[in-house]
Amino acid sequence: MIDPSSPLSVEHPVVVWVRREVLPAIIERWAPQEVIVFDPPDSAASLGRSAPGVLIVAACFESVPVAERVAEVRAALTGVSPVRPLCLTPGEFARAAGVPGPVLAAARGGVRLLGRH
Repeated sequence: MIDPSSPLSVEHPVVVWVRREVLPAIIERWAPQEVIVFDPPDSAASLGRSAPGVLIVAACFESVPVAERVAEVRAALTGVSPVRPLCLTPGEFARAAGVPGPVLAAARGGVRLLGRH
């Protein structure tokens, strides 16, 4: 059995919950290329202290201003989940994944639920 206080892994309860409860709604609404669950840098979702971060990479975000993406995702998932979304287009993700910051941390330390493995 996985210790719920351990770092995120495929079997971690937070990841299992996101895969079961949140991922289907994300796929249906945004048809993402990638979805990664991660511990936000300011508090550990893996320890149950906050909502998990969810990086959503979807081409449909190209038509949505950056400032509106997170609000759109939070509003759409309100009944499903308290997550902390990070919403990028594939191009934005490709550029940001190699630069130190939250996207690189999510890509390296998160659990990929959908996309390149």
